Amino acid sequence: AMEDLPELTSAIVAARIPYANAAPFYALWHEAPFAVRNLAPRDLGREAEAGRVDFGSMAAGDYLRLKDRFELIQPPMGAAARGEVQSVLLFSRRPAEALAGTLVSVTPATSTSVRLLHLLLDVRRGLRNVRYIRGLEPAQADGLLMIGDDAMRMRNQRPEGFTHTLDLGTDWLEWTGLSFVYAVWAARSALDAGLKQELGAFLEASLAAGIVDEFARGGLP
Repeated sequence: AMEDLPELTSAIVAARIPYANAAPFYALWHEAPFAVRNLAPRDLGREAEAGRVDFGSMAAGDYLRLKDRFELIQPPMGAAARGEVQSVLLFSRRPAEALAGTLVSVTPATSTSVRLLHLLLDVRRGLRNVRYIRGLEPAQADGLLMIGDDAMRMRNQRPEGFTHTLDLGTDWLEWTGLSFVYAVWAARSALDAGLKQELGAFLEASLAAGIVDEFARGGLP
């Protein structure tokens, strides 16, 4: 039982991305046997790099960058979608094809989606001189890259003039025929092997409980 493990304590710092699409993972976290911090994806990556997070749902871009220090939890879990994702969106004043030479405001929260957007605009469409700047006001920008709950809210309440929407998951699937992995659950490699096993088991149990909750609420198909 988890209670018998002296190592799994508040000395282990787990980070949670507080987005609705990750909620099923957190069903049991109110009784988590570790310390919990709420962090946006980019902040989570920075804190993990600085040694202040041991375990969390890491943006795929950050995991690839920090693979020398982190490893995937077993069994592997994360956030991935084959096609439309509805929470990683580019809102723009004109179609994506017509964004050459424009300014795109990038949410400060993203680590992975901004890399994906570079591929979809600069490489897939061959657009030149798109400038990606974090945190511009909508009035200053031609495009807005939003993720998570903010993206879902903006779908229904978009700034004036932003009539076009590009779902990055849909666009990636059309281009490559592949699913896209947005985040993966990872733990610091230096943690004790038994400890990593316990973290995986706790996360699996929490996800199972979360899926049951979602079904009960009618949230999952």
